[in-house]
Amino acid sequence: MSEFSPECVAFITGAGSGIGRAVALRLVADGVKSLALVDLNEAHLEDIGSKMVEIDPSVEVIKIGIDCSKEDLVESAVEKTVAAFGRLDICFNAAGISGSHAKTADMSSENLDTVLGVNLKGVWYCERAQIRQMLKQDLRPVTTGLPLKTRGSILNVASIAGSLALSTVAPYVMSKHGVLGLTKTDAKDYAADGIRVNAISPGWVKTEINRSLWDSPMSNTIAARAPMARWGLPEEIAYTASFLLSDKSSFITGSSVKVDGGYAAC
Repeated sequence: MSEFSPECVAFITGAGSGIGRAVALRLVADGVKSLALVDLNEAHLEDIGSKMVEIDPSVEVIKIGIDCSKEDLVESAVEKTVAAFGRLDICFNAAGISGSHAKTADMSSENLDTVLGVNLKGVWYCERAQIRQMLKQDLRPVTTGLPLKTRGSILNVASIAGSLALSTVAPYVMSKHGVLGLTKTDAKDYAADGIRVNAISPGWVKTEINRSLWDSPMSNTIAARAPMARWGLPEEIAYTASFLLSDKSSFITGSSVKVDGGYAAC
């Protein structure tokens, strides 16, 4: 059974690789027919577009190659999505970078600006444009058959670093704490408008951004910190993300769901 209505329109940043890619593919498998895929790497977008057609030949996809730290480009991407599909229903904001590693005394302000520009300001630009569009749309019945209506669901990618300290990446940790603050505030401000805003906080996941770690002797040491004693897979994050974006989570907003193998519990 499809988790989403045939009319559902998805907007996904960071869709070319890692968690964003896994979520995009999961949403197609769960019944989403119309998607805007956003990523800085346009070659990656071409590849995932082909994979989606293999899952569902009827899927419609637009690919938008932009830097999400650029306010005008983000607004244009949302406008292109609405021009193509007429509306916006679910949004997954996954574009992010880790930045360079150094303690604060040795960190450049340029690295701080770059990381916050993508991970925090970029998410804010996306969320603002998405909310502005959703506010223009009529409320629609939820797909679960419950007597409820919605204008849309937004899910931001935070991290266990949004609630914990990770050494030598202070700008990254700052950015993820900020994403959680943004998520909670907008969830409170727009609940009455039928817009849900949540965050997902992955632990250590086998994505390209972490390859230097999970492909190194440190891999087992990192994994051992979590009760499940292993690295997560992007697909595991995607299953949770699909639920949080769907109407099955209609009473969840302002939450950050940790998908970390128990890492943050220790």
